[in-house]
Amino acid sequence: MKPIQTMPAETARSIKWIFSDIDDTITKDNKIVPDAYRALCDLKKAGFKVFVITGRSAGWGQIHLQEWPIDGAIAENGAISYCSPEYSKGRDSSCSPPVAGEPAAHEASFDTIIHPSAVRNNHPALLRAAQKVYETIPCAKPALDNRFRLYDYAVDHAEYVSPPLSEADVASIVRIFKDEGCMAKASSIHVNAWFGTYNKLEAALQVLTTLENYTDSGCREQVLFVGDAPNDESMFEHFPNACAVANIDIWKNSITHFPSWVSAGRYGEGFAEIADYLLFAARV
Repeated sequence: MKPIQTMPAETARSIKWIFSDIDDTITKDNKIVPDAYRALCDLKKAGFKVFVITGRSAGWGQIHLQEWPIDGAIAENGAISYCSPEYSKGRDSSCSPPVAGEPAAHEASFDTIIHPSAVRNNHPALLRAAQKVYETIPCAKPALDNRFRLYDYAVDHAEYVSPPLSEADVASIVRIFKDEGCMAKASSIHVNAWFGTYNKLEAALQVLTTLENYTDSGCREQVLFVGDAPNDESMFEHFPNACAVANIDIWKNSITHFPSWVSAGRYGEGFAEIADYLLFAARV
């Protein structure tokens, strides 16, 4: 990983779309870092398309889109995306929430995009695996935002669990879910598990190709992603201008594909540093 300030200015000026993780990327200790929020405002004002992409719940994603200066919020590691009503002007679309029991593929609109492989989080194997996690690792806890989730299930390993679980325990949680046939990835605070073939990358490409004039072969270098944890790895690997905040060093033994660029600052200060470099490059 190279310092973000060494990104060529012409590369920085080519960036059009910005995707960012939330927890421990623009936040610290569960609170948004003021400088990171200022950076979101500055990026939006400068004309960038800005999306957050997170393992957090669908319910939280709706609130983020409503209250933050962003164009979309992709939640539950890619299961469901909420996008600005600006995208649906002049189109027959609906942003009503999904209805329990309906097939996911039939719920998508230009405001709410659901990955066609997403499965509701009441799947017996998912619930069976969660129970086994708590029996095997008693200090693990259900994530407090599970009540707002539609498609995935989250186990808290570092948000309100103190002390945080060890890397070995986190790996065990992932393995228990995978043994039941689930997908599972660790974020900086949770292990998220789900049924479906999606991840953050699949969802980002779905949003870009549905709502923007985007072709992956021609536009990939115009996307900048910022993240910090193993569930960001698909984005790190795919996009040449993916970035990390410095606290990615916490996960150095759990990530195979690292991004091209990294900030000196940690958490939200690192996000602001990356954003400020893009804004500086746009002016020179």
